[in-house]
Amino acid sequence: MKTAIPTKPPYVLLHGFAQTPASWDAVVQRLQAAGHRTYVPDLYESKGDLKLLGAEGALEDAEQGESVEGDAGAEGALASARDPLASLGAVCDRVAAIVRLVAQADGAPVLVGYSMGGRIAAETVVRHPNLPLAGLVLESAGLGPSDEAARATLAERNATWARRLREEGAAAFMDWWETLPLFATQRDLSSEVRVAIRAEREAHSAELLARSLEAWGAHHQAAEAAALSAVSDLARQGVPVLYVAGVLDEKYAAVAARAHAVGVPVVLVPNVGHNVHLESPSAFGGIAEGVLAEGGFVEGALA
Repeated sequence: MKTAIPTKPPYVLLHGFAQTPASWDAVVQRLQAAGHRTYVPDLYESKGDLKLLGAEGALEDAEQGESVEGDAGAEGALASARDPLASLGAVCDRVAAIVRLVAQADGAPVLVGYSMGGRIAAETVVRHPNLPLAGLVLESAGLGPSDEAARATLAERNATWARRLREEGAAAFMDWWETLPLFATQRDLSSEVRVAIRAEREAHSAELLARSLEAWGAHHQAAEAAALSAVSDLARQGVPVLYVAGVLDEKYAAVAARAHAVGVPVVLVPNVGHNVHLESPSAFGGIAEGVLAEGGFVEGALA
């Protein structure tokens, strides 16, 4: 017997660089308490997708190249993403396959991505424009290089970071990573939270993180103009979309301003920096739910 699709849309949440699905725990608890099912894939490891989706039969058929009812392309997407670190296209294909299978089981989901996960979510929308989405929330997400000179700069930066990871190891790299201005506001978090953040950052090997920088780096994304066009097209089609950034994160508040300029609703959260859902999980949870409110979530949007 086929399970009835819940009336409340599910959520698919994509974590950031050097994070694990546990980084979404506080938001997941709020969404589940409100009656939403949640799916939080480990972007670095696709083997957990069977358990993640609770749809073993359909996914096993897909991985074996057999058809999946309602989505003839899902099996190819999953097969191509057996190694999600093969390329940005591979991880986007995997995310698109997860979205489609969640939609088949539970109804169209809200896709949420933070930082690297937000970049992957945006790029997935660019590469898969007809995804069945109930909403899209991009948190502190880069939307692609502004031009080819910026693309070259990003490629050089990511290569340097990958080389540093391989030469120094994950622990030494994270000693440096935590000093970046982007994470300055996280120094005010409790010692317990900071210890948990550090444990997550060292949960993956230096080689795995280096490969992700090389394969999924912003230098592989479509140009920012293309991403903004794809996201604003979703909004015009009636799919609720939202770009979220912390007021104290100047770099991504500027991205938010450019998104707002092309009609993408924006929320700037006061007193927080780059990781809004970590620094203010209650506020972010409300924002993520509010994107589905009738007429869209506008409180706090740029004027």
